Amino acid sequence: MIDENQVRMTGSLLASLIWTLLVSTLLFALTGCGGGGDSAGEGRIKVSVTDAPIDDASSVVVQFSGVAFKREGEAAEIVRNLSPSVRQLDLLEYQQGRAALLLDNVTLPAGRYEWIRLIVDNETNVRDSYIVLTSGQECELRVPSGAESGLKLNRGFELPADGSAALTIDFDLRKSVHAPPGQQGSTPDCSQAYLLRPTLRVVDDASVGAIAGVVDSTLVPEDCLPNVYVFTGNDITPDDLEEAAVAGDVDPLLVVGVEIENGSTNYGYRAAFLPPGPYTVAFTCSDDDPTEDDELTFLEPKLVTVQTNLIASADFAPPAP
Repeated sequence: MIDENQVRMTGSLLASLIWTLLVSTLLFALTGCGGGGDSAGEGRIKVSVTDAPIDDASSVVVQFSGVAFKREGEAAEIVRNLSPSVRQLDLLEYQQGRAALLLDNVTLPAGRYEWIRLIVDNETNVRDSYIVLTSGQECELRVPSGAESGLKLNRGFELPADGSAALTIDFDLRKSVHAPPGQQGSTPDCSQAYLLRPTLRVVDDASVGAIAGVVDSTLVPEDCLPNVYVFTGNDITPDDLEEAAVAGDVDPLLVVGVEIENGSTNYGYRAAFLPPGPYTVAFTCSDDDPTEDDELTFLEPKLVTVQTNLIASADFAPPAP
């Protein structure tokens, strides 16, 4: 004869066991789907470099051998070497919205990253990174931090699981190449030392826009050094570029060159990789020495709003009579 109490106990134990298994399975599923960084999967990263112009140089060549990434919560960095070989890039060829690809769809663990580091080759008496002046003189371009720690960008980004991210790093060579007074070049042919202490900014390609426009040829006489200065914000009084900022002065976010347009007598410019928001753009023919506090003459500035994936327009024409 079957004991009813035993049946009840057995049924109760079975129900409890089933409930425990269901809860465990649910917790496991939740942990696997949304949980910690160790099981977050992988994503793909794309890294490019672009540049703003510099006076007195016809080439600024930097040799890159890899890119390092620091993932949040991890001590070791992740290094991706450039394949199949190092990239030796003349940064002056990548202006007006052009960019050079360093890494293309390289796999990384998904998650939050704290910083990026560009690994630069910079050996004495080796033609890896160098500058060619407009006089034709070639000098080594020393990167003080390049040999050991590289060019580090302390800006984080998110790499989604099964997704991708595309980043562009902007070298502003006008702010980055320095000729320290009294420092001798490393070769007999170069009396002056040149250092690359980069002013870098990194942007997410998915959330940037651009400003472009035409500059009337009558504004560009023969002795003109034409540039367009781009300032963040609308309540801005355009000023020169200075290494040592003076209180109250606002440095431009970037300075872009003005080039003759193909098949036209007019000039054009393009300021690319700009985060959305308000900007002030101003045209000048004046020479600007970053080591000095220069008085530049600007044409009436234009107020522009940049939107993601769109090109805002700002043209410069002679003032009305």
